[in-house]
This record gives sequence, C-alpha cells and structure tokens, in this order.
Amino acid sequence: MKKQISLNLAWSLIVLGGIIECFWVSGLKYANTLPLYILTGIGICISFTCAVIAMKKIEVSIAYSVFVGIGTTGVVLLEMLFFKESFSLLKIILILILLSGVIGLKLISKENENIT
Repeated sequence: MKKQISLNLAWSLIVLGGIIECFWVSGLKYANTLPLYILTGIGICISFTCAVIAMKKIEVSIAYSVFVGIGTTGVVLLEMLFFKESFSLLKIILILILLSGVIGLKLISKENENIT
C-alpha cells in the first residue's frame, strides 16, 4: 500500500526542490573539482526527487512551472548578487513578471486530494 503525501508537503517539496535547483544550476557553471561536480550531481538528484514526489499530488504542468520558476528566479538573483552578473532593471522586471505567472498558476491550479 502506497502512502499518500499531503498537499502541503507536496508544495513544500516543490519549493525545496526549486531552491536546491538554484544551487546546482550554478554548480554546473562554476564547479571545477570532482567534489564540486559530485555536490552538483547530488543537488540534481535531490531537487528532481522532490519534484517527482510532489507531482504525484499536484498537476504536473503546474508543479513543473512553479519548480522551474523558482529555479530561474533564484539563479538570476544569485548570479547578480554573488557572481558579478550585471544588474539590470529589465531583468528584475522580467523576474517579477515570471513570478506573477507562477503565482497565478498556483492560484488557479486544481489540486486533487485523491491522487496517490
């Protein structure tokens, strides 16, 4: 018998996976030693495991959009804040538009408590 996860846990996993994605994506660019490559690989496995588990409870299209939206936003902000990527007001505006779309998708999603 499979154990169901709660809707709150599923959304928490999407958020956690999206945050971890921010770090492993940067790892793809900046890793230059075997331990950093291994950490990047572990991050990939953890973030996608979180997403896959959550998608058993949340619509795939909505869950993946939120997951990638968090990752994209985080990577752009990390690059600007910590890796000397050029700051641009246009980037910030576009990130806000992206976040608005992700939040809108979350708000209109039809979550089903009966999905296993």
